[in-house]
Amino acid sequence: MARVYSNWDRLVRATLRREQLRDSGQGHERVNSGLAGAVPPSLGRATNIDAILQAADEIQAEDPNVARILCEQAYSMAQNLDPNSDGRGVLQFKTGLMSVIKQKLAKRDGASINRDRDIERLWQFYQLYKRRHRVDDIQREEQKWRESGTAFSSNVGEILKMRKVFATLRALVEVLELLSRDADPNGVGRSIREEII
Repeated sequence: MARVYSNWDRLVRATLRREQLRDSGQGHERVNSGLAGAVPPSLGRATNIDAILQAADEIQAEDPNVARILCEQAYSMAQNLDPNSDGRGVLQFKTGLMSVIKQKLAKRDGASINRDRDIERLWQFYQLYKRRHRVDDIQREEQKWRESGTAFSSNVGEILKMRKVFATLRALVEVLELLSRDADPNGVGRSIREEII
């Protein structure tokens, strides 16, 4: 069984690496890769499962726990949309996604996971991600350009990179929004609602 997981892990990493190389500096849209590319149309039209899985793929190396949280939320969304797996390709997708989640859990070397802390971990990652990519500064600069009527004159590579950052942030916000419904209204839940509103 370990060999199967190893082969699966190699396949996923190779696909992600190929997609990242292809996307670096080329194209204008985010191309779904990895798990996000396998989302059945019946699920993809109704939700942002593909965007959430794309974000999970992108941050896997940076924070595997946050990637696990995003994958679990995507699975939950798929389960809520099609609990009987009636849609075309839904059963295969959900089975594959559950396999990836189990693989992520197995990499924790048997350490237990406290899902009660998931929302706090995701919130901390969201704040760190925003700071690391200077999102607030970029939004202020963009607002100044819009108010002054000055054309945006940054290079195309930087624009594509920022699109990716904002797409990841949108996916994080969506999952935070869903998880905050069950969060402590006086703790991290309040902080999330204040950020989102």
